[in-house]
Amino acid sequence: MPTLLGAFIVLLAMGMGPVTAARADFITGYGWVTTDAIAGSSTAATAASLALGTCSHGTAACTIGNADVSFTTTGINFSPSGLASTTITNWLASSAFPLNNIVLNVPGTTLLSPTIWEFVGNTQVTGTPGSPQSFTFQHDDGMTFVVNGQTVVNAPGPTGPAVTTGTYTGGASTNAPFSLIYSECCRGQAVLATNLVGPGTAPPNTVPPVAGVPEPSTIWLVVTGLVGGMLRRKLRRNNTPV
Repeated sequence: MPTLLGAFIVLLAMGMGPVTAARADFITGYGWVTTDAIAGSSTAATAASLALGTCSHGTAACTIGNADVSFTTTGINFSPSGLASTTITNWLASSAFPLNNIVLNVPGTTLLSPTIWEFVGNTQVTGTPGSPQSFTFQHDDGMTFVVNGQTVVNAPGPTGPAVTTGTYTGGASTNAPFSLIYSECCRGQAVLATNLVGPGTAPPNTVPPVAGVPEPSTIWLVVTGLVGGMLRRKLRRNNTPV
């Protein structure tokens, strides 16, 4: 019986553990190389700056169609070593969340300063006038955050590393649209981090079983066959004449 129990435990260890699931990407990020005049202005990280005819490389408005960088992800946390503002590649590599579907239309060695970024998607919110919901951001330089049509943080101008908290009171939603605009100027330091929850309607990405690991139904068939075989052999030994 100890042999049977050991075999059973081994089979359980092979594939009876829980299946891991993860949310699909719910954030899309866009970045543009801009001008020092825009990134260094008091209204840098705003929708108005994106709409300026000099936003993209000083020659056009910043639009999805002419973005220098785009990607999808499940979170926003860009904290390079020493918070140093170096290159776009280093900035992307500092993300604490995986960046998927990356499109880079400028050399990766392009300086992060001056650039302007927009992150859009949908998130879950719970705040009401009677029960406000707080959002906290670490940022250098400026940023604005609008969710479900309500401006929660309005700190668009240049700054050293700062922590800013904003309050949302616009009502509960499992699929509220948001826009976070961020700008980096003046070299020095660069950081952007916050916590956002994926929308309740986001489809799960189920991680498939590890290759070569049997499905649970297969394991139970194997266990049943193993138990039956061992019992039959035991009965034959007991019935063998001495």
